[in-house]
Formats: sequence, structure tokens, C-alpha cells
Amino acid sequence: MITDRHHFYFFGNKEISSLHVALGLISFGEGLISIFVPIYFWELGMPLWRILFFFFLNSVYFICLSFALLPLLRRLSNKIMMFISIPLAVFYFSGLGLLPEFSFLFFVLPLFLSASALLFNVGYHGNFSSVSDDDHIGREVGMRYTVSSLMQLAAPFLGGMLIAFFGFVNAFLVGTTIMVFSTLPLFLFPKRKTASQIGIKSVVRFLAHKKLYPFTLSGIGYATEKEVLRIVWPLFIFFSIGSIEQFGAVISFGLVIGALIALFSGFLSDEGRRRKVLAWSTVLYSFIWVLRPFFAGPLAVMGSHLAGRFADASLMVAWSSQYYKIARAVGDASSFILSREVLYHLSRIVFFPVLMVFAFLFSQGAFFMASFFAAGGLSLLLLFANKLSTRSVRV
Repeated sequence: MITDRHHFYFFGNKEISSLHVALGLISFGEGLISIFVPIYFWELGMPLWRILFFFFLNSVYFICLSFALLPLLRRLSNKIMMFISIPLAVFYFSGLGLLPEFSFLFFVLPLFLSASALLFNVGYHGNFSSVSDDDHIGREVGMRYTVSSLMQLAAPFLGGMLIAFFGFVNAFLVGTTIMVFSTLPLFLFPKRKTASQIGIKSVVRFLAHKKLYPFTLSGIGYATEKEVLRIVWPLFIFFSIGSIEQFGAVISFGLVIGALIALFSGFLSDEGRRRKVLAWSTVLYSFIWVLRPFFAGPLAVMGSHLAGRFADASLMVAWSSQYYKIARAVGDASSFILSREVLYHLSRIVFFPVLMVFAFLFSQGAFFMASFFAAGGLSLLLLFANKLSTRSVRV
């Protein structure tokens, strides 16, 4: 019988369930198009350094907006933040299709991307941290990851087919339409205003607090490695496979692996094995990154992608569980969450110019090798999360 929310979160907690469904629909809509954005830029004739510069602008805008919009964040509920973020994302993806005709949008669209990410991340993480079960965060995070992966499962494959037959612009249109419908589950849970105390001082305090240094270091590793995963790795897969349809299929297969491992990792995290899961998955993930430049051929690249999804899913569930435990322990979850978002983009503002120099000076093969080695080394920083106990972070 489905009666115990500690074991059947998706059904037993209406607000958590609504968050899962909303995230799942957003993941499906984004999955149709977001993974293809670097390839779209490449097909428009942009060099690698310019593709990276687009996402560098996104991080610069994010930092500016984080402090400029603080008065607005204090006034909005978490649900309204998430709601507003969707049309901003729709404008961003729709605008991508207009880039060939209006080149100035290259400098404008990152602003909408960063505004959408700021509102959604602060709203979503704030809501999730406030309604999750302290003793079962690992399973709830695992369920969230699984639902997102399952909802997104066919999206990259379908997105690849849409692009192959109808072009990028029509694929963007389909994806944004689905994202509009993702707002419906937001009406199923109440407004919760948790950011009323958020301010510059509180955000800076969390960034500079000595007790959080280990988790801050792990956040730098997370933020930088994920940009290689989000931008550089898809291009490497595409160049190796040479087909947009097959590229989408590889990404979809990887989501299957992630969905299967996420729930199991969440269970292990709740059973007191979070540190062990984080440790072995981090080392394995780093090792996979270092090996990736030496993979040649579609099958080898696909195997590397599936192995990476296996390690990344277990790592992210364990690490995210620690994240939410800290958010609940510090007493000011919204300021902590925004401090992490600021940290991620500050790290990327430093990291992107390094990647751009690699792309400008090195051959394509040398660029990929340097990027993957950097991702492998930076991912090891996530091990520092094991140096922090949530009992010591009530700041």
C-alpha cells in the first residue's frame, strides 16, 4: 500500500510530487533543445571560443542580476519565482532561432538565460529544502533525479529527430511550448515566501564563512566541471558521431543509466553511506574524464558517456543531499542558496576565459584534451564536501 511518504515520496507528499512533475516537464522541454545549443552555435559557424564566450556572458549577467534583483527576490514567493522563470526561458530559446537574422541577440539572450536560471534556482531549491524530509533527503533527491531523467528520457532523441527533419528553429518552438505547460503543476502547492531576509551581507557571509570552506571548494569543482559537461562534451560527442539523430540517441541512453542509479544512490545516502558514495563516485568520475580524450570512434565515445552518467548520477545525488542538509541547518536557506549560485558563476567567470584561451590557441584535439583533463582535476574538488559536517554549520 502506498501510505508511507518516507518510501513513496512521489505519491505521499503533494508538494514534493508537484515539484517533481514541474521539474520533469521542464526537463523534457529543455531536453528537446538545450543539449543541442552548443551544436546549433557551431552549425551557425561560430568558433569554439565564441561559443564559450556566450556562456561567459551568461555568468557575468547572473552575478549582476543576483544583486540587482535582491529587492524583488525578497518580495516574491518561491512559486512565483519559478513561474516567472519559465517565460524568460521561453524568450531565450525562441530568440536563439532569430540569431541568424539579428546578430545583436548574441549579447542579449544570455541576460534572459541568467534571469530565468536565477529565479528558478532560488525558487526551486528554496522550496525543495523547506519541504524535504531531513532523514530521507537522499531518497527524495534520488527520486527527483529519477523523475527528471525519466521525463527527459526520449527528449534528446526526439530533439535530434526534430532538428534533422525540421531544423533547429522548429525544435526550439516545440520545446518552448512544452515548457509553458510545465507551469501547471506549480498551482498545486501553496506559496511559500522564504527569501524575505535575503541580502548582500547574508550572501557574502555564507561565501566567506570558514566553516563552509570545504563545501565552497566542492562547489567550485561542481560549477566548473559541469560547464565542460554541458558545452564541451556534447560537441565532442557530435564531432565523433557526426549525426544529430545519433547524438540525441546517445544522450537518451545516458539518461536511462542516470535514472537507474539515482534512486539506489539516494537510498545509500540515507543509510549513512553518503560519504562513501561521494568518494568512490568522484574518483571514478574524474578517472573517466581523464580517459575521454583517448576514446576514438562512436562506440567508444558512447561507452564513455554511459560510464560518465553512471558516476555522475551517484555523485550528484550524494552531493546534493549534503547541499540540502546544509541549507536546512544554516537557518537562512535562501541566502545560502543564492550564495551558492553566486559562487558557481564567479567560478565560471574565472574558468571560461581559460577555456577560451585553450580554444583560441590549441588545435581542436588539444582543446578537448585540455578541457577534459581540467574537468577531471576540478571534479576531485567535490571530495572536500566530505570534510564538512552539517552539525557544525549553524551560522
